[in-house]
Amino acid sequence: MTAMIDPMRLAGLRQASYVIECLSKHQSKEQVVLMLGGDEQLFEMWKSFLRHNRWMAETHEGWSITPKGAIWRQKISSA
Repeated sequence: MTAMIDPMRLAGLRQASYVIECLSKHQSKEQVVLMLGGDEQLFEMWKSFLRHNRWMAETHEGWSITPKGAIWRQKISSA
């Protein structure tokens, strides 16, 4: 999903799904912010949303998608 998509053209939760994928692939904050047009505030908002809603969890190895996040990501992708 991340290779061919312009994340700035994604609407709503599709952008959150994009951020989940990037973080779960261990891309750095700087890399994701760059893909979001340099909008660090947008990145932080999605990261906060993902963590607050328990779609992602931060571990000692980085970010991982939770079972709840995987379900929602699948729903978003198929919509």
